[in-house]
Amino acid sequence: MSPRDEFDLDRVHALMMAALDGECTDADRRELDAQLARNAGLQAEWERLRRVKEVTMTIAVGRPPEEVWDRYRTTVLHRAERGVAWFMIAAGTAVLGAVGLWRWIEAWLAMTLRWELKVASAALLIGVALLIVSVLRERWHLHRRDPYSKEVLR
Repeated sequence: MSPRDEFDLDRVHALMMAALDGECTDADRRELDAQLARNAGLQAEWERLRRVKEVTMTIAVGRPPEEVWDRYRTTVLHRAERGVAWFMIAAGTAVLGAVGLWRWIEAWLAMTLRWELKVASAALLIGVALLIVSVLRERWHLHRRDPYSKEVLR
């Protein structure tokens, strides 16, 4: 196969995809029809592609009923997957946060700032950290003890 034939084959494939997607101009469609008339192998490939497009456009994917999803959400495997995932996220965040905090403290202590600025920035950061921990702890406490959160169907 010469490089010119390979280019033509690539062009024909591009025209086929454009025709399947409805993006062909009249000139492109005439060029595609001419190429298909010259090559029976391309004509067979074109027919296969058209059938695949037709089948995929008419196939109906059914959604399972909500009861199936509710049952899945209560299975041990689902809860275990979520538990492991959240544990991995928390562990990774804790390690990265601890390393980053340690590096930041080292750099902060090495800076030549007035002691007032160091104390003020430390107080600000400690206050923000305490507030975040407090909010997270409150959410966790309410989530575990809210009697209505497990009975409500969403």
